[in-house]
Amino acid sequence: MPAALNTTALVKQVLLGAVIFIIFWLAARLVRVVARRAMARRRLRGDMAELTERVLYVALIGLGVMLFIFIALGQFIIGAAGLVIAVFVASLGLQDIAKGYVSGFYVLLEKNVKVGDQIESGGYRGIVTEVQTRVTYLRGEQGELIVIPNADLFSRPLVVAPAPPAGAGDSEGEGAQDHPREGLEVVPRQL
Repeated sequence: MPAALNTTALVKQVLLGAVIFIIFWLAARLVRVVARRAMARRRLRGDMAELTERVLYVALIGLGVMLFIFIALGQFIIGAAGLVIAVFVASLGLQDIAKGYVSGFYVLLEKNVKVGDQIESGGYRGIVTEVQTRVTYLRGEQGELIVIPNADLFSRPLVVAPAPPAGAGDSEGEGAQDHPREGLEVVPRQL
């Protein structure tokens, strides 16, 4: 008889955990839709909006999975210890990537760097052709492509000037005119 009680209790815990996971899954879908609409109203860039949506969705799904494990096992301490270890290991491996995306988020949000601006940072100077969530692309004076991680733009001094008037540079007619990366070479980063 005691084994039947343990089995019944385990089934109840697993079912409760599943119900909580489904609630978090539905909440994640709802938050994703609400976030998408809110960011569309604010006219945020598509890549920044998509990154924010994904982070919110994955965070809620992850929380739902962790709660399911905690409830289904009935051992909160074991589940919490596993979560802490997983977060620590993931943070070591993803630290630089996360730093780049967080910096890019702030660069895009603050709008200090815009397409067409002339910027100088870390010894590089050029006209901004594209700003993404992780990197910013510049066209140098000789038409070369300069790729600057947004973490560098966020953490180093940055000089931003309005774009020079049309025809004011020696590079007129050189490099890609229709696409910011077409026909250009990547310049290695100088330390």
